[in-house]
Amino acid sequence: MRGQPIPLICFALNCLLVWAGMHGIAGATMPTGSMAHHDLTIRLFPEKSELEGRDLIRIQRPEKGTVHLLLSPRTRIHSVRIDGHDHPYSFNRGRMTVNLDRSQSTLNVDLSIEYTCRFDDPAPVRPVNTDNPGFGVSGTISTSGTFLLSGAGWYPHVADARQSFGLTVDGPDDTVAVTAGRLLGIDRRGARTVSRWRIDNHLEGLSLSAGPYVVEKRIQNGLTATTYLFPGNQALAPRYLEASLRHLKRYNDLFGAYPFDGFAVVENFFPTGYGFPGYTLMGGRVLQLPFIPETSLSHEIVHSWWGNGVLVDAASGNWCEGLTSYTADYLIKEQASSRAAVDYRRQALRNYATLVSPAADFPLSRFRSRTDPVTKAVGYDKSTMVFHMLRREVGEDAFWASLRHLYGQFRFKHASWKDLQERFEAQAGRPLDTFFRQWVYRPGALQIRLENVRPVEGRQGWRTVGRLVQQSPFYDVTLELALDTDEGPVGRSIHLSDRLTEFEIITPAYPRSLTADPDHHLFRRLIPEEMPPTVNTLKGSTTVAVVIADRLGQSGEAIALRFSEAMGLDNVRMVREADFIAAKAGESNLLFVGLPGQPEALRLFPRNLKLTPEAFDAGGRHFDGSGDVLFAVNRHPDRSGDIVALLHPLSVEAADQTALKIPHYGRYSYLGFSDGSNRIKGTWAVNDSPVMVRWHPVPPNHQGDPP
Repeated sequence: MRGQPIPLICFALNCLLVWAGMHGIAGATMPTGSMAHHDLTIRLFPEKSELEGRDLIRIQRPEKGTVHLLLSPRTRIHSVRIDGHDHPYSFNRGRMTVNLDRSQSTLNVDLSIEYTCRFDDPAPVRPVNTDNPGFGVSGTISTSGTFLLSGAGWYPHVADARQSFGLTVDGPDDTVAVTAGRLLGIDRRGARTVSRWRIDNHLEGLSLSAGPYVVEKRIQNGLTATTYLFPGNQALAPRYLEASLRHLKRYNDLFGAYPFDGFAVVENFFPTGYGFPGYTLMGGRVLQLPFIPETSLSHEIVHSWWGNGVLVDAASGNWCEGLTSYTADYLIKEQASSRAAVDYRRQALRNYATLVSPAADFPLSRFRSRTDPVTKAVGYDKSTMVFHMLRREVGEDAFWASLRHLYGQFRFKHASWKDLQERFEAQAGRPLDTFFRQWVYRPGALQIRLENVRPVEGRQGWRTVGRLVQQSPFYDVTLELALDTDEGPVGRSIHLSDRLTEFEIITPAYPRSLTADPDHHLFRRLIPEEMPPTVNTLKGSTTVAVVIADRLGQSGEAIALRFSEAMGLDNVRMVREADFIAAKAGESNLLFVGLPGQPEALRLFPRNLKLTPEAFDAGGRHFDGSGDVLFAVNRHPDRSGDIVALLHPLSVEAADQTALKIPHYGRYSYLGFSDGSNRIKGTWAVNDSPVMVRWHPVPPNHQGDPP
């Protein structure tokens, strides 16, 4: 996965809101007038996967005479008291209801709850599939570490209230607890370690991590960075402290004052990548990757403004993942070079076209969180492109001013797509209804092609004429045309709004090629012919026939099953090579696990790959070691709409080392590995496109029509 940022997600509100909705707490998504302060004490018992909790909650202005609280359904309640007196309550399926006396319903209420709860979700050490970065884990307490999401129900969450906390966590010796907020101190008390935190930024939910952390801290330019790393990764602290402070300064200047007391990089004991208010939680192996401080770390720091600083009105769609990806990941590429920016945009289009079928598509207003490749391609890739188009629509000054105004007006408040639209309209000085309606509130992407394009010679030069054709639904966009001539490039802008738009470009020199949207500034659906087959093409397949080579023996089926699971392939049909007939393979994509021996199967692979059972040549290199593996995807030579993929390990052990890594290289057509490390990667060239036309050089004595 070298060079590929890991998928990181903002989890501060998603799990809490989903879980609250399951329990019928309608107001849980939008806290209103009530406020609650928790004086919360937690004792961790990792050997039993349990915690003991005591929460003293002061609720201001409780509404409707009833207090609703959320706790894990596995909670054992020991006592509930109001103002020091036992009080009746009901607790069913994770929902506690406390009815107040008439005199209590208009005053501040002091509610005390004592409880015990068990959290033992199995935490994956080496997950096979990473499409859902949460792995289904919401809460686990173990001798390896503690991980409790806000929606796990590890403390009594008061519905319909904004909440602040004083938190004390008592754990085994050397167990340091980390959460959002300000660390007041870490005290050793005999064989126990006590961590004390204060959280004043009325959060929607609180998450907690704990482990044998070594803590390092650095302050620069009024900004604070901290690392909480396990002893084995302590040497990484200087790199992450330096990068964190640099990113914080950059975005502090770009968006406005950083909203939290500091930012922390926290190590998790299983491979996650989460963004919480004021800190990110990453697996230890992830932290060791050399590119993370300049890629994924930047992304999570930007979430401090978008998602954790300005909160998402989840009912209207999650806009923060796209905005964070654009102002972090994309902006890094743009500042590196214009070519890197074009490559990023092109890849976003390829991800969408490869992974999102028209039947599976949905509007951005319905995106909540990433759970699979489809939601990632829409909620991240499409949303990133929408913000890019919006920036070009309103201009540089208005775009960045809009974001600063958004942050200033909605800090620690919920913002919807409509709120974003209003901020951008105010700075642009004009309505943006059409833009948001077509890009946010309806599914799909622009689909265009050039038609009847031809150069016509005249007395004073050449006319290039033709038309652009849109498929329904039609988009209102401005598109760039790039005409390459014998004397250099010529650019034109053209406005599209209907099915057909005709154009004419006059040049003194002969035109050689014409390309529509050459730099991929518009979000459009690519067709298969203009995309190289890649790892993502296989991941997006709806049906796959998996052919297991005879030479792999009894290990072949296990390798095929493991690799199919890692790629997220649901609808697969396993076939032994002896039973495979290429001519009768049906209308499905093919995945060969192991190099087949049948000549009619071997002809399906590209000729530029030299393949033998003991070796292969790819990317200009020769591989013949027992730890070498080739993975390649190409178009089916007889069915252009289908693909043929090959996983060619030179040993069973090599397949096991590599199978889980290949899905992270989604943009590539071929990969070569040695002993589990990537050695080569590349993408097949693309020569066909419905938005590009090429002509041969002008023939001698050519006569054309006058302009």
